[in-house]
Amino acid sequence: MLPKELLDVRKAKGRIFPKFADERDYELADEVIRIFKSGLGKKYGKVMKLAKGLENAKNFKKVRGFVRVLENHCIEKSCAFNVDSELEPRKVRMLLFEHGYVTSKKERDKVLEYAAKYFNTTPEVIERAMYADREEELILSGFKTLTPENLIKLYNLSLLQTALFNALRLTFWTSDLHKEIFRAIKRLGLMYELYEDSGKMMVEVTGAASLLKMTRKYGVSFAKLIPWIIRANKWYIRAEIAEFDRLYIMEIDDGMKDLLPDTEEQISYDSSLEEEFARKMKMLGYEVEREPDVVKAGRYAFIPDFAINLGDKKVYVELAGFWTEEYLKKKVEKIKNSSIPLILIARDEFGEGKVDLQDLILFSKKIPYGEVIKALKRYKSEKSVEGDVVKLESFAEIPEDYVLAGKYAVRKDVFEKIKKEIEKANPSTLEDVMAVLKKYGLGESSLPAFGYRVKWIGLGEVVIEKID
Repeated sequence: MLPKELLDVRKAKGRIFPKFADERDYELADEVIRIFKSGLGKKYGKVMKLAKGLENAKNFKKVRGFVRVLENHCIEKSCAFNVDSELEPRKVRMLLFEHGYVTSKKERDKVLEYAAKYFNTTPEVIERAMYADREEELILSGFKTLTPENLIKLYNLSLLQTALFNALRLTFWTSDLHKEIFRAIKRLGLMYELYEDSGKMMVEVTGAASLLKMTRKYGVSFAKLIPWIIRANKWYIRAEIAEFDRLYIMEIDDGMKDLLPDTEEQISYDSSLEEEFARKMKMLGYEVEREPDVVKAGRYAFIPDFAINLGDKKVYVELAGFWTEEYLKKKVEKIKNSSIPLILIARDEFGEGKVDLQDLILFSKKIPYGEVIKALKRYKSEKSVEGDVVKLESFAEIPEDYVLAGKYAVRKDVFEKIKKEIEKANPSTLEDVMAVLKKYGLGESSLPAFGYRVKWIGLGEVVIEKID
């Protein structure tokens, strides 16, 4: 992206459009590249001074934009800068600043002489080293050139990303590369919504201008999505951009494809949380499927990170990135209305507001797996209960016509029947009562429900007594 002061756009009738560079700017781009080439072995400050010589009232934003794009491209990918000093500037400054302010040339010379003795050099070397690591003092020692065409395309991409930084929302459609784009959305942690419109799958991404905090961090992630969209064969972007108290609409499509680069944005991605989740759930005995396909929920859709198989049912799990209270509530409501089981897991520090939703799990440092299992059991409980006696592991909640008996649920009429049989047997030993319980498939844990308990009277000796 470019600094905001270099944003160059055209506004008219509620519309906004970036002033992209094109073939008319080829000569200007070539001149900027030539200045960088000729700057080999020179201080970067001198290179910048030459570049400023190209500026006039009409093109200064474009010149500075070209320089910034080229500078960023070089520093990150192909240029090398050397510090013109045999000493480490930071260490020199720390020693000098320990002596505090100087109020005269005599005091200054004295401090420089002290530092020269400390580093076993001369005052001239100390003075040169003080700020040798400042950008303008760096020596341009290596440069792998770009073509003017590539520089223009990279500039246009940066201009588009900067224009979209203040977007409230961005809606787009692409003809292909869906899996790559959806994966990028997830890995960037963006807030999104998928919905079908006229047979097309539309993607709506929340913009940084919708947030109260973490705007810069979210905005950078938002900008990194753009290169993935414009790589598709066919694409369309519509953005609502806020500027002070006005709202502008930007619309752009693949008709501008030739002005933009065909390049992937590198996304640094920490998958350790996903790997930990999959490993822990498998250790707990669950069958976990990573990155299932996009799941449709009526007119809407979502991109789950996992699908957990519960016999004849799949429960989807999504690890949310950035979030707001409104975003999470809206997402859960839409999915719930489509009767698709979804558990959302989100980090406290990545969001805004406080949300209390049944299938939302917030955490700060570690995922609370106990809460995840509770949520899964809620979906398990929807399974119909059949039989006179059912083990509790088959469902989480007891239906109204059943009685809880230890680890079992017993149909009420059967429960009364068993209770009468036990009372008739008048048991005094564990064997007496277990004979009745086993007949109905019950275990020892059900005894208290029938009004009895086990009493130990010695090593290996137990009796049965009634509970008062």
